[in-house]
Amino acid sequence: MKISLRYLGLISAAVLTLGTAAAQAQPANVAPDPFDFPQLSGRKPFLRAWWLLQQRAFPLSDIPKDALLRAHRQIDEARRNRPVTQSPLAIGTNWVNIGPAPITGGQIGTTGNTRPMSGRIADIAVDPANPNRWFVGGAQGGVWETTNAGATWTPKTDAQVSLATGAIAIAPTDSNTIYVGTGEAVFSGDAYAGGGLLKSTDGGTSWQLLGTSVFNRSTFSDIKVAPTDPNFIVAATSRGIAGRGAATSSPPESATGIYRSVDGGATWTQKLPGRATDIEVDPLAYKIQYVGIGEIFGSTLNGVYRTRNAGDTWTRLVGPWDSLTAGIGRVELAIAPSNSNVLYVSIQDAINNIGTDSGLLGLWRTDNARAPVPTWTRIATGATDNGTGTLGYCGWNRAFNSSQPQCWYSHEIKVDPANPDILYAGGIELYKYNGTTWSEISLTSSSPQNGIHVDQHALEWVGNRLLSANDGGIWSTTDGGATWSDLNTNLSLTQFYDGSIHPTDPAFALGGSQDNGTMKWTGGDAWPWIAGGDGTDNAISTTRPNTDWAVSSQGLSIQRTLNGGLSFSSAISGINRTNAPFVARFEKCQANDNVFIAGTDNLWRSNNFFGVTAPTWLSNGPELASGITALAFAASDATCNTYAVGTANGQLQLTTNGGVSWTVIDAANAVPNRNVTDLAFDPTNANVLYVTVSGFDAGTPGQPGHLFKSLNALAAAPGWANVSPPVDLPHNTVAVDPGTPANVFVGTDLGVWYSTDGGTAWTRFEPESGLPNVAVFELQIARNVAASTATTRLAAFTHGRGTFVLTSTEPAGPRSRAAR
Repeated sequence: MKISLRYLGLISAAVLTLGTAAAQAQPANVAPDPFDFPQLSGRKPFLRAWWLLQQRAFPLSDIPKDALLRAHRQIDEARRNRPVTQSPLAIGTNWVNIGPAPITGGQIGTTGNTRPMSGRIADIAVDPANPNRWFVGGAQGGVWETTNAGATWTPKTDAQVSLATGAIAIAPTDSNTIYVGTGEAVFSGDAYAGGGLLKSTDGGTSWQLLGTSVFNRSTFSDIKVAPTDPNFIVAATSRGIAGRGAATSSPPESATGIYRSVDGGATWTQKLPGRATDIEVDPLAYKIQYVGIGEIFGSTLNGVYRTRNAGDTWTRLVGPWDSLTAGIGRVELAIAPSNSNVLYVSIQDAINNIGTDSGLLGLWRTDNARAPVPTWTRIATGATDNGTGTLGYCGWNRAFNSSQPQCWYSHEIKVDPANPDILYAGGIELYKYNGTTWSEISLTSSSPQNGIHVDQHALEWVGNRLLSANDGGIWSTTDGGATWSDLNTNLSLTQFYDGSIHPTDPAFALGGSQDNGTMKWTGGDAWPWIAGGDGTDNAISTTRPNTDWAVSSQGLSIQRTLNGGLSFSSAISGINRTNAPFVARFEKCQANDNVFIAGTDNLWRSNNFFGVTAPTWLSNGPELASGITALAFAASDATCNTYAVGTANGQLQLTTNGGVSWTVIDAANAVPNRNVTDLAFDPTNANVLYVTVSGFDAGTPGQPGHLFKSLNALAAAPGWANVSPPVDLPHNTVAVDPGTPANVFVGTDLGVWYSTDGGTAWTRFEPESGLPNVAVFELQIARNVAASTATTRLAAFTHGRGTFVLTSTEPAGPRSRAAR
């Protein structure tokens, strides 16, 4: 029986983008089926989350509770027991970041826009004592600091336990005391959970990890520090995804909410349960605080709460939203700095098949927030969408004039510091409300090249300067949004899915990234944007690498260029893409530029990809039980007829005759049935094949491991050995050195490991080598022999910190070979 992508997701629905708490009528610990809510399951943020989560959870319905911290303990143990027999790595050990820093051009919906951009930023913090010093938190890129108002940036947490960042706070009375909540609270599956709260008392030079037992697997949406006491902290936490488990195995709701510490983060007390999405503090009285509890599926706990005693007790404020049948989802708040009686409340329409799921439930204002029972006025938002007001600024894509309800994902409001009647509301675009009328200020039609990226996540004031952070980085305006300054300069925060490197040119690469399309690198740190969508797999011609490339976006939408990216044409004729994964795979044969294979729940082959006006594809393999997630050609077969495929449910098959017949190469199930993420043949010997799998050992009891090796892959019944690095976390990619095939590299959700003896012993590249503690989704390696020297380049495409490269040059003669 065929296993659909829908089925694979349902078994892990509790850890998907959305997951744990059910709609209001359901028990709080029952996970709804996200596909019952088309306004949610049809959105791109959900679909990319679906792809990432089905890799990591399958076959469990949960991510193991202590996965992140356990992996760090295993890494520490491996460091202490580093193998003394490991040969030196000839390729070198010093990684260099090559960007993108920034991406140039390509901002969605802005004709002619060539302004720089970076990756997703979740939060902004401004030093109250220095208006030129700010911190930003990358989705999976860690904390960055600027001391010159965004002219340049420096990464501060590359070596920390988690680079997923949700909230940052600087103590008002001590700018050296900084708190960072790991884990990004945007309810998206590629928004990793964290491992605790980071604290620095020396301005970000060193960090201490706190609250691991309280916040492990959670995310942070906000942190507030008392204006007179740097040790008094209130934190809002919510559900995490890729590193967090489901409600089926952990207490519903109680694990997240509002927490308070009075001893600088050493100990914590939960003060309010639920999915806490925002905190606002009265600027005149820290003890008066407002909180939004906003599980996106709706919950009986959802609503607006107030405390008058710094969180000792809370009162739920009654508002017009309580009587709306559509249900309360994510809650965002904004208090007017110039008049603390003015409070705005923006609420997502809960995902429950009532109303406009994921749209805007409404926007309200009160002018007596401190009153025992505040009175509320609803603000019309029809001018920010198609006129209904049910989609609003976080549910309508003005650039494409289309419905895109995602108020659970990009949703933020902020009041002008001098005028309580002026509100900035960020969703897909950014809007300004002057108390009477709305104006869109992010993609201005009069000057589209002066706009900002879509999907707003954070707004912050520095005097009269408004900072806006979104899926494409950070911008600022000093004239209310009439003009914007780009501040992405050297921020390297791109979340890559895949990448390719030039066979001979050491200063050329292609990369496909989350939300920011496909871009090319030609030296320096900047990468020009060349194609849109969520950039996924790509390939570079061997014989015409400067002009002939293949790129793709979500759902296996493949395009081809024959002129170096000046123009692209569709290259999917013949492929049925119905069951293509969000990030689908294709592969070019090293020996023949015209031969490609691509995967949906079937295998497809093109024999004329670069050679004709319109390339065509034919079905090339049996229909499989689940989607194809990994592909590899054997480089030693110049006929391009030997290749292997792996699937989402752990199946492996191989052909030696171009797809005429296939062999199941793991009939004995020696490789655990988890999601296959990559395959790599020894470049000189097709019998040697490596396979990486995602997930966790707990998903396949008695079958641990994430990297497996066969020495007889072409046999009728190949054997397999577990040659994994000593760490239990998803392995995403594997590469074999063509000059010395005993050198094997593996990219994981926490960096890269290498072996110089074919997988017998392993060493991890520590952050001191230049590579941060970041998820590596793709490794590419090339060896170029010219005259008397040979240059080997290894590129790591990370999901949050751009691309890093190792390069070595040596005499062109053969290297000494370690045992394979």
